[in-house]
This record gives sequence, structure tokens and C-alpha cells, in this order.
Amino acid sequence: MSMGGREQELLDHPFWPATDPDRFRLVRLSSPFPEAFNPFAREGVKIFAAGVPGEMEHSKTYVGREGILEGVRNGAIRRDTIVHEATSGNTGQSMAKAANALGIRFCAHIPGDTPQEKINAMRVFGRYVSPELHFDPSESTVEKARRLGAQAGHYNPDQYAGEWNPAAHKRYLAPQIFRQAEDVALLFAPAGTMGTALGLAKYAREQGHRTQVIPVMVQGHEEVPGARNRGRIERDVRLDWRSSFADSGIEYAPRHESFFLSFLSWQFVPQSLGPSFGLALCGAFARLWKLKQQKALDQLRDENGNIRVVVFGPDDSRLYSQIYLAELSFEELSARDLPALETLISGERMRFA
Repeated sequence: MSMGGREQELLDHPFWPATDPDRFRLVRLSSPFPEAFNPFAREGVKIFAAGVPGEMEHSKTYVGREGILEGVRNGAIRRDTIVHEATSGNTGQSMAKAANALGIRFCAHIPGDTPQEKINAMRVFGRYVSPELHFDPSESTVEKARRLGAQAGHYNPDQYAGEWNPAAHKRYLAPQIFRQAEDVALLFAPAGTMGTALGLAKYAREQGHRTQVIPVMVQGHEEVPGARNRGRIERDVRLDWRSSFADSGIEYAPRHESFFLSFLSWQFVPQSLGPSFGLALCGAFARLWKLKQQKALDQLRDENGNIRVVVFGPDDSRLYSQIYLAELSFEELSARDLPALETLISGERMRFA
């Protein structure tokens, strides 16, 4: 679709080169977890956190940017377009930043239980950005954004269906992770839109890595910010994740332990990663426990006899402070000694057994 002068201005806007993801370090690998925080250390398992380093706010900074840029490129976003997106905060924050820079209207449809800090992070961008809380159980935020975005003069980038989502992770995130992590056996990522896991898995296949990418969903009907349970993923996500991940290639983890493990990890990971990192770490512990019980760990060893595991953390904890205080007890937040993790992951606390 050809563009007029005002629309060409959107494509030529200096915001795009200023936020080019290739100019930034998107992710940094931690040192291997110490034995006190790695119950599988004696089996030769080395666990690394791959976390957002601070040069971008979160892993959806470049993803939201790509969603808006895709709409500008194909002519769906013009000066007078109202953009709608369903978001729990991170994608919405990055789209709000782009909308503010470009001077276009953006409406973020947000679940009613979203932390106030994340809502404020979008609201601060000003008059072009409208964060709207959603409480209607008969229609999900994703369904609402799709319905409103289908109107004339409106647009829904739809991170739950748009191929630009996994493509952004494949293009920008995956190369940086695999440059820092050699011969990775297992890579765990929290499952929200499934874009991260799909992008990482496609990159690993195309580059000939032996890495198995494992998405971690929230257990049962629980909720973890930035991630979803299987029911919500099956309802909202239209990306073709089933062809890439068999049921045996998916893990599940509970809410409370996700918060607790992310909190404990702050002692060892330079970034204070958020609860969805804790979810992915719970999933990693669950899978490793199963493999140990099945005596199948040896199949994952590298030429040096080690098993390298990477757990991806998509954002930091600072926007979830209220939820941490509500979720974790005073005794847990005050604790200085790590719990017995082997007891924690065996099922007594995490309910994996």
C-alpha cells in the first residue's frame, strides 16, 4: 500500500533508528547458580539465568516496537488510527512509548488485576495513551482488542496471533542468548503469548543447535504476571504453537513458588528478575526432577559431561513490588537462609509430584 506524505513521516520517524534493537544488549547470562541454589549440581547440571540487562526495560521492548512498526509498514496504522492491544503491561508499555513518540492514539486493554505500577508506566506517556482496565468475564482482553481493532480507523497488532511477535524474538533475542550460551541442552521460557518460545525454538532449529526449548505454563487456573495457564493460551493465542511443542515438551508451575523462587534468585542473579522468571525456573526444576527420576539426564550431557540449562527472565521485579508483598509472607521475605530446595522441588511444596 502506497503512503502519503503524513504516513511516510511515520515510517521515517527518528524513533525507529533510536530504538533499533540491534544497537542494544538485550540479554545477559548470569554465572552458573551455586550449589546452594541448584539441587542438580552434583549431577553436573549447570543452570544460568538469561535476563534483561537494563539497556531495555524488558524483553517486550523490541517486540512492542515491532508490532507498531509492522502496522506502519503495511499501511494499517496512519496518523488518525486508534491502535488497540491486549496486554498485561510489558508489550503495552513499549507500544505506548512508540505511540507517544509518533503521536498516534493507543489504547491498552489491561486485565483488572494488573499491578498499578505497570498501569502507571503506560499512563505516564500522556495524552495519546489510554490504559483501560478490563473486568468483563464474558470477553477476554484479547477478544476485546480484536473486536475494537477490526473497526474502520482502528487497528489491533495482536501479539497473540501476529507472526511479527515470534519473528522479533528470533531476530533479536535468540542470537544474543546463543552467543553467550554454548551447547545448551534445555532452555526454559515463560509462556504468555508463546512468541518467545516459538522464536527461540525456530532459531535453535535453523541454526542446528541441539537445544530443546521448553515453554512453562502456569499450573491449573492460577495466574502469574506476564504468563498464562493452558486454558487462557488455548483460548487467546492463534500462533501455531502446537506444531512446535508437543504436550511432553511443555512444563507447568504454580504461582506462589514462582514468586518465591524469583525472590530467592536475587541473591545470585545480577538482575532482580520478576515472577515469570520464577515460573520458568520452577518449570526447569520440575523437568530436571523428572529426568533424574527417569535416569535420563545422561542423554543431555555435553562432551565435558555437563548439562547446560538456561532459564529466560523477561523483565525485572520492580513493577511487581505490591504483588510480592501480597504474595509472600513476612517470614519468607525476612528469611536469609535458602530453604532445602530438594524438598521444595520434590513435590512437598511445589506440588510437582
